[in-house]
Amino acid sequence: MKSVAACFALCLSTLAASAATLDLHGLKADEVAIWAAPVEGGGELASLRADAAVNPASTMKLITSWSALNLLKPGYRWTTRLVSDAPVENGVLKGDLVWVGAGDPRFSNANLQELLRGLRLRGIRQIEGRLLLDKSAFSSIGTAENFGGDEGKSFTVEPDTHLTGLKVAWLHFFNDGNGVRAVLDPPLAGVSLQARLGNAGSAVATCPDVRQWVQIRQQGSQIDVSGKLPAACDGSQAYVNVLEHNDFAGQSFAALWAELGGSGPQSVALGHAPASGRTLAQFQSEPLTVALADINKYSNNTMARTVYLTLGHEDGSSGDTPADAQHAVRRLLAEQHIADAPLVLENGCGLSRRERVSARLLGQVLLNAARGPYGGELLSSLPVASEDGTLKRRFAGIGPRLRMKTGTLKDVKALAGYWQAADGRRLAIVVIVNSPRALAMGPALDGIVADLIHRFDRSAPESSQLPAAEAIMQH
Repeated sequence: MKSVAACFALCLSTLAASAATLDLHGLKADEVAIWAAPVEGGGELASLRADAAVNPASTMKLITSWSALNLLKPGYRWTTRLVSDAPVENGVLKGDLVWVGAGDPRFSNANLQELLRGLRLRGIRQIEGRLLLDKSAFSSIGTAENFGGDEGKSFTVEPDTHLTGLKVAWLHFFNDGNGVRAVLDPPLAGVSLQARLGNAGSAVATCPDVRQWVQIRQQGSQIDVSGKLPAACDGSQAYVNVLEHNDFAGQSFAALWAELGGSGPQSVALGHAPASGRTLAQFQSEPLTVALADINKYSNNTMARTVYLTLGHEDGSSGDTPADAQHAVRRLLAEQHIADAPLVLENGCGLSRRERVSARLLGQVLLNAARGPYGGELLSSLPVASEDGTLKRRFAGIGPRLRMKTGTLKDVKALAGYWQAADGRRLAIVVIVNSPRALAMGPALDGIVADLIHRFDRSAPESSQLPAAEAIMQH
C-alpha cells in the first residue's frame, strides 16, 4: 500500500511540476492535455498529460485524413455508376436502372445532373422499370450516438453510399417583379412547401442571413415558411434537412431527370447491379484532397465519416465496413511505429462520446505526416488562422503561419496542427481540453497555443535538441 501511495504522490508531484512550467490560463492541470515538438527533430517542447486518453472532438479528423492520404492516396476518386442489363429500344430503357453508390462525400445535385446527362446523351429518355439503389459499398455506417439533441442539423446527417448534396435541399427566396416567394431546389415530390411571405420592401440595405427575416419550420416532409422578406434578400437561400437518405436520393433523381426531359422511373427500391449489367453512365469525383479541404477547414462530420468508411470499403478484409476502417487505421499506425494503445475509434470524425486519443499519439501522427510524402496535402487542408474555415475569426495576432484543426463538443475544446516560424522551422502542437468548463475555455486554449508558438519562435535552432524539461525551463 505504501508503494502505491508513494507512486500516486509522485505522479501528482510530476503533474504539478509539468503544469508549473506552462501558463494554463485558468485551466486546471487535470483539464488539459498538451504536447508540442519540432517537426525537424529534437526533444519535445512541452508535454502535460500527453499520454492521457482524452476525447479529441473533431481533431480526430486528422487521423482519418492522414490515414486516407497514405492508404487511398491523394488522387483517389469515387466513381458513381448507372448500370442496367435491360435493352434500350427507341429511347426507352426496357427494365430497371441500378444506381451504384460509391459513398462520394461531395456528390452534389449538379453531379447527379451530370450523371443523368450521360443517360440522355446515350439517347435514353424514358426509364420503363424501377430505379434500384445499390448500397453494397458500405455494409453499415457505424454509429455516432447520444447526439439526439442535435438531430436535424446538417452536421449530424449520417453518411450514405448515395449521399447527395449532404442530404439537404435549398430554399431560394425571391423578391422581384413577380412577387415575394420561396422555391425548393430540387423540387422534391415528397416534400410539401407552404410559404406565407410578405414584402418588407427596402427596409434594410443588406441581407447577411435570410433567417433573420423569415421563419422556417419543418415537420417531417412539410416545410412552412413565413415572415416579411426585404428586397435585399432577393436571391438569398437557406438549407433544410429533409427526408431519409433513400427517399432523398430517389426523389432528387426523379426531379433532375424530369428537368432533363426524362420520364420514369416507375418506383424506387433497393437492389444490386446485375453481373451482366453494363455501365450506361458514370460520374467520377474530384480527388480526395478536395474532400479533405472541406472536411478539415469546415469540420464536416458527414464527409469525414464517409471517408473513414471508404477506408473500410477499400480494406475489405472482413466485409464489415466500420470494423475494416478501424483495422486499416490501426495497421497504418503499426506500420509507422506509432503506438495505438490510447486510441478508441467509433466513426473517425470526432462526433463521438466514445472516441479517445492521447495528445502524444495525435502529435506523432502530425510529425509523421509532416515528414512524409503527403505532408503538404494535409497542411493545405487545414484552416488558416485569421483567414478561413473554423479559424477565420481566431488568432488574428498570429496569422497564417498557424494552421490547425479545431474540435468542439460539449465538454471538449481542442486544437491540433502546425506553426511555421519565419526561418522555416515547424512546430507540431496539440492542446485538448476535456472539462465541463471546456466551451468557456476557448481563450485559455488559444492562449496556450500562442505561448507555445512564442516559446518556439524565440528559441535558437540548437535549443530544439534539448530534452523536453530543459527546453521548457530555459524559456
